[in-house]
Amino acid sequence: MMQPKNGYYLDRKDFDQWQDTVSPLIESYETLHGIDNKETYKDTKNPDLKVKNITFVVTEKCNLNCSYCYEQHKTGRRMSKSVAKKAIDFLFNKEKINNYYNFKTSPAVIIEFIGGEPLLEIELMDYIVEYFKFKAFELDSPWATNYMISMTTNGVLYDTPKVQKFLAKNAGKVSLGITIDGNKKLHDSCRKFYDGSGSYNIVEKSIKDAVKKGYTNSTKITLSPQNIMYLNEAIQNVWSLGIVGAHTNCVFEKGWQIKDAKIFYKELKKLADYLLADKNYSKYYCSLFDDTIGKELTEDRNWCGGNGSMLAIAPDGRCFPCIRFMKYSLNKQKEQPIGDINRGLDKKEENVWLNKLKDITMSSQCQYEDNKKCLTCKIASGCALCTGYNYDEFGDPNHKATSICDMHKARVLANVYYWNKLKREIPMIDEFKLNLDKKECLRIINENEYISLKKLIKRV
Repeated sequence: MMQPKNGYYLDRKDFDQWQDTVSPLIESYETLHGIDNKETYKDTKNPDLKVKNITFVVTEKCNLNCSYCYEQHKTGRRMSKSVAKKAIDFLFNKEKINNYYNFKTSPAVIIEFIGGEPLLEIELMDYIVEYFKFKAFELDSPWATNYMISMTTNGVLYDTPKVQKFLAKNAGKVSLGITIDGNKKLHDSCRKFYDGSGSYNIVEKSIKDAVKKGYTNSTKITLSPQNIMYLNEAIQNVWSLGIVGAHTNCVFEKGWQIKDAKIFYKELKKLADYLLADKNYSKYYCSLFDDTIGKELTEDRNWCGGNGSMLAIAPDGRCFPCIRFMKYSLNKQKEQPIGDINRGLDKKEENVWLNKLKDITMSSQCQYEDNKKCLTCKIASGCALCTGYNYDEFGDPNHKATSICDMHKARVLANVYYWNKLKREIPMIDEFKLNLDKKECLRIINENEYISLKKLIKRV
């Protein structure tokens, strides 16, 4: 059984991403050896990352037809082996990179595979990884050892021989995410094959095997208006499969209504009661419960990686700040490439688009009439955003969408309930304050529930 680092309950620190673990080690090494990279961080809005994320879109084809997928314009394109080879050569070519990153300040890298469904191209993925390792060693790059392979898959092809061989060969270097939306009812309501049948039974088998072999202990669950009512039983079911961490989020797109927020609160409250029973909080984790949310923002940095911190390579070799700026992810706007593997990347100082992305802050996104309220929001911390979706919705990546505003409020209210109940059992944890105005609370919960939350806070 996984033991909480704090000795009491599982939280986000027990599921640190590889880059969260490696970055402090790199900084300690630099300090020990007198390496000064402070100049890199002079731009506090968008400092260079110690670990660079490089995404390969190996295919736009998918074997599922999920209802909430943001990739609405898949063409079926796939990356060829020749493009893949040129892409790896490009990554190590300082002239073509044009200071988009450098190996001194970013001595570690994540090679991420995405689709469509990336495992449709497992042979290409294997070629990319092997050639990447060869090139990194040939050039004596720090990336030769400081790398991680990341992939998110729907799990349908997980048990095929080629996939199993790839995972075994790269054991310890692969971060595997198999998406399963809770239980069969929730999952099959959204994650369907093209003939309308659900994929749950196949994915459940994949999850169990991946957990058994130690390839994963967490999964990503996506919530939409179509499945929000199954949240509690769905996440409990995921835990029953051996998954410990349920990283869960609401879709950013329009469609949420106040009735969904009311359902969200009730489902989260039931899930909180389950975690509080039999000290399940020490056995399981759901990212929807987070003691850092529900407060005013303390810093202005835009944490979305779509601000020019990441790099995505399309099947044809064109490069983008994020896949959400590629045509297959856009519904309203034109795509925004920033170069290609043949001619290289545009220089940041000469590319208007890259400069625009770099200048985005949390407050700069909230200067419009529809979202000025975000500037004075008392519970802004933890409210998620997607720079790419903002661009698609408004034509401006520096314009924050507020589609999930009510869902965030419902989540904060449920956290008030959970953490203050947990404090009764673990007195040393902090009180979770209710910073949301009563008027806003009563849009989601009734008067009696509001009074109950207030009393709960007073009792702790």
